[in-house]
Amino acid sequence: MALGIDNKRLQELTRYATKQADLLITETINVCEIAAPSFKEQKRAAYVLQRMLEYGLDTHIDETGNVIALKKGNCNSKPNIMFVAHMDTVFPEGTNVTVKRKGCKLYAPGIRDNSAGVAGIILLAKALNDVEFLHGDIYLVGSVGEEGLGDLRGIKAAYQSHKGKVDIVIGVDGGLGGMISAGIGSRRLKVTVSTGGGHSWAAFGSPSAIHSLGTMIGEIAKIQVPKSPRTTYNVGVIKGGTSINSIASLATMLIDLRSEQKQPLIEIETKVRSIITNVAKKQQVKVNIEIVGDRPVGRLTKDHRLVKTTAAILDHLKLAKHTGASSTDCNVPLSDGKPAICVGITTGKNAHRLDESLDTGPMSLGLKQLMLLIELL
Repeated sequence: MALGIDNKRLQELTRYATKQADLLITETINVCEIAAPSFKEQKRAAYVLQRMLEYGLDTHIDETGNVIALKKGNCNSKPNIMFVAHMDTVFPEGTNVTVKRKGCKLYAPGIRDNSAGVAGIILLAKALNDVEFLHGDIYLVGSVGEEGLGDLRGIKAAYQSHKGKVDIVIGVDGGLGGMISAGIGSRRLKVTVSTGGGHSWAAFGSPSAIHSLGTMIGEIAKIQVPKSPRTTYNVGVIKGGTSINSIASLATMLIDLRSEQKQPLIEIETKVRSIITNVAKKQQVKVNIEIVGDRPVGRLTKDHRLVKTTAAILDHLKLAKHTGASSTDCNVPLSDGKPAICVGITTGKNAHRLDESLDTGPMSLGLKQLMLLIELL
């Protein structure tokens, strides 16, 4: 698919994006050094709010904590687009988020995931003021709660309040070259087992919450899952007990269930719940299952115009394309049948690790990509 844009305009956008590269790097550093664990994004949100207001956008923070900025459209024939970049990180409060620069790389927890994405929408706000575009309404959203037990709470709220106003959603997250148009669904369960407990010697043989939890985990590990559509399970956290010589009266585990399609996700959850209730009944313990995460499944067809346009832009930028399914803010609109795709600002390594890194060289291409999406959609 050809871009369908004249060379003079391409050169204009290229020059602009290249000129903004240093500012994009600076914004990425500024964003990263404001800690923003999930559920504690307020300080970072305040910074994003300030920057959007400085670029003249109608901006506010909604009840959920999202930053919502609007650039009113000037062309009724162009789609209304929501760009969304999640502001939260996986790192706990107190993590050192000071950015270190070594040559063409930046190092810090959360530097690419997703400080670069947030900086990308800030620079896009600037571009909408500096460069003449024909466009519909453009919403720039800094979302909260994308990571972990945040459970996409930010985009769920932002999309629900704007879904009648937007035609396309573009996530800004992940690596440059990515074009993720399929959302992996997940269900996350907190399982709490309780019983009377007792002394390990005197009450030996009494039900143990930890022993029951262990039996449940062992049975879950025997579940056979399909390779296609890919479906997975993981017991990621277990807690329980008070001392080595006490029969545990309380134990909990967190279970992550995922699939590329809705039906296999329903089926594996049914199997897991059946195992848990059967073990609890057999071993005479009480059990409570709480849903702590619910991320919907969604997918855009490969021949959709949004997918083809994004692919053409990446080809123009001479970037290797990475497709597939992932869990992003785009899950929510995709599950509702709204066209959505997730793209990145730059490349890097070791996401979700303390030694996470970002490559500064391609960042202007990431910005140009966002500008071309507005230009061509």
